[in-house]
Amino acid sequence: MYKNYHKDEQFNFQINRFIEPFYHDETVQKEVYLASKQINDVRSWISVWTDLGEKAALKNKYALSSAYYQLADFFMGEDDPMKEQTYQLFKSNFYKSIDTSKVEFDKIHYGNGEMPVAIIRQSGATKTLIFHGGFDSYLEELIRLVLTHCITVLPDYNFLLFEGPGQGMALKSGLSMTYQWELPVSVILDHYNIKKADLIGMSLGGYLSMRAAAFEPRIEKVIAFDVYYSMMDSLTMKLPSKAVAAVNKIDNPVIATLVNHKIMMAVKKDVDLGFKIRKGNEVMHTDKPSNLIKAISKFTMAGIEDKITQDVLLLAGDHDMYVPTEIITSVRDSLVNANSVKTYLFDQASGGERHCQVGNKQIAFDKIITFLS
Repeated sequence: MYKNYHKDEQFNFQINRFIEPFYHDETVQKEVYLASKQINDVRSWISVWTDLGEKAALKNKYALSSAYYQLADFFMGEDDPMKEQTYQLFKSNFYKSIDTSKVEFDKIHYGNGEMPVAIIRQSGATKTLIFHGGFDSYLEELIRLVLTHCITVLPDYNFLLFEGPGQGMALKSGLSMTYQWELPVSVILDHYNIKKADLIGMSLGGYLSMRAAAFEPRIEKVIAFDVYYSMMDSLTMKLPSKAVAAVNKIDNPVIATLVNHKIMMAVKKDVDLGFKIRKGNEVMHTDKPSNLIKAISKFTMAGIEDKITQDVLLLAGDHDMYVPTEIITSVRDSLVNANSVKTYLFDQASGGERHCQVGNKQIAFDKIITFLS
């Protein structure tokens, strides 16, 4: 179940997200609770998790070391001098912690960069499940989830995981994120000559996967893990009404200048908003809040709902910090041409109430497995 490590909501969510595999390790839990008490800003966050990552690696606790380094990496900007080293330590320790003989790695040329791919094949499998992340996930997070939750219970599936534009190494290769997610998905399908596949997108990938399904008929089943109607929701759902009204008039140069000033002042005190603006500018290749807002306004299901004809699974938590709870109902009702739509809204009693069911991922995968089976 979701734990209270830190009073800051964004800090606490990310700790739960990456420490979830160690929920039942009492030694790790004590260490994490103590570490969390030392964190009061982004710089102390980075320092604390980097130190713990080094110590865990010296004890050959590679999975734990990787989790700590990923936590340290999370709030580092791409221009941070420690970013590349921390990122590589996260990756190297992760791959020391798993059996890499089960994973085939590839890269696909796309635009002016490359999309990294990991393929996990199963003997006798005849189906393909394509899995991608969203705003801030890495390929390694997807690999861990498939190895933990999927391979033994979905024997009919081979798994194709990838980082698309704006994600992980694809971002580092120069690819900014696109709302037209059918483009990278189609390239994946073409490259591997896949005639039919199912698709799952995690976090913002809940929107991206639905967008891809709307324009890519080779997708048969699509899973929004979790449902994500509009990227703008994540920015505006906690803002006061006056700020939302200003954001909605961002094309006005005077308002854009005011919004830029207000947001840059606010991010100095707000970890969550600061992360969204910094990371958003990185993945979208924008340079200021007003241009970021214009870019993310394109990430919406509005106008494409009737183009989705697949079998659809929508997951949601009723305490999601990025997506309004009521979205799952409105999205369900808008999918008028879908072959079928199944929805699950997880509450606090289930342990799946948070974004992407952080705190109880298994409850989400139980529904995913049933849907695919």
